[in-house]
Amino acid sequence: MHWRALRYFDTVARCHSLREAAARLHIAPTAISCQIDLLEHQLGAPLIERGPGGVRLTAAGELLAIQARRTLRDLERVQEHISDLKGLRTGKVSLRVAEGVVAGLLVPALTELNQRHPQLQFDIQIASAGQVVEALRSGDADIGLTFFMPRHDDILPFASSRLEHHAVMAPGHPLAGRAELRLADHPLALPDERYGVRQALDEAARRLDVSLNPIFHTASLETQKALAMSGAGLLILPPMAVARECRDGQLVSVPLARGELEHTRLDLCLHRHRQRSFATEACLGLLAASLQTLGES
Repeated sequence: MHWRALRYFDTVARCHSLREAAARLHIAPTAISCQIDLLEHQLGAPLIERGPGGVRLTAAGELLAIQARRTLRDLERVQEHISDLKGLRTGKVSLRVAEGVVAGLLVPALTELNQRHPQLQFDIQIASAGQVVEALRSGDADIGLTFFMPRHDDILPFASSRLEHHAVMAPGHPLAGRAELRLADHPLALPDERYGVRQALDEAARRLDVSLNPIFHTASLETQKALAMSGAGLLILPPMAVARECRDGQLVSVPLARGELEHTRLDLCLHRHRQRSFATEACLGLLAASLQTLGES
């Protein structure tokens, strides 16, 4: 099976459009059609169905799309390892991360890594803890960095740190001057139950026999911040996630009372059985050092 045909098909499967796939690959749509025809002939089954709304994968196409993504990612890793052997120090690292760590931890670490190794590339996507596990297992991610990572035999916690979560609100909020706050009865803006922080808060509420009051459900950190700035609700976040806004006087961070929410574990993790390239090793090392510094502070 030709790698080019597989790469063309993977691009079509991701964007569900021959025209958009052609634009991404900088080739003519007819070239993609020819390669997909070749795949269909080799496999003896139709892979796509064309319609007015774009391209839809057939059942056979869905199966091939899953395998194609893994195969192409494995090929990228082989190419990275060959470059490592040549001493070129190139490669690409795919990361799935919690949004709350981006500004305070991830960006400074990757900026430093980019200065050391300017040929490295980084694919960064925001994900819940469950989505991090799925991406590590499928090979779509090399590294995960998230709160409340569930334990799995095939997911290796490479490094961890513990952080406190605070209540976050506008400076003019009636509770902004408190020394500490409890969870009960405050209007909250929270992510849904797929996210580890929400699961931890629900567990804390059951343990304390109190009721949470989530008025707004959103996984978007920027939306949560905007709601808090408007005075519409409180957030439950690590102070690192709102350090800039607190420094600029847009938000206030108030510690939760002792025993309200256990210390949050922030995990840097990867798939236990996947070989690591130079790029992945370099990224892991710098992020682990950042986590250690964060824990000590």
